[in-house]
Amino acid sequence: MRAPMAPQMDDSAHTLTCAVGTEEPPPAGTVLSRTDGGYTVVELHGEIDLAVVLATTPQLYALTTAPAPRLVADLRPVSFIDCSGLALLVDIRARVLAGGGTFTLVCADPRVLRLLRITGLAAVLAPVPELPELSAPGAAGAGQGAMREGRRT
Repeated sequence: MRAPMAPQMDDSAHTLTCAVGTEEPPPAGTVLSRTDGGYTVVELHGEIDLAVVLATTPQLYALTTAPAPRLVADLRPVSFIDCSGLALLVDIRARVLAGGGTFTLVCADPRVLRLLRITGLAAVLAPVPELPELSAPGAAGAGQGAMREGRRT
């Protein structure tokens, strides 16, 4: 049995960073951000708990302040998420939509999907199993269609 993760607010594993061609997987509790075709893709890794939420909320909120933000939250690398992580996703989604943007949640892990169903958040967050093809705003392509066809909630 693993020892519980001690909250360390200044731990670099809990900071929002940019993914830059690293081959090793990031440490558990890492949140990475990148821009791809006019979308901001936020990739969460490992265990998303209260310590990670407290450390990353300001940076995640900053991503929602752009006019009509186009945010994709990728949970595929997540092994655990608690209620504070789910609450943050709901809050981020609400901020993005209030700003006239789009929000897409990518999740394929059966445990996380089950948690979303049990909490009733599957209907709210509408997870998709794969990262949609992303294309620049105004560009014709499958990326825009995938984001518009029922994935914008």
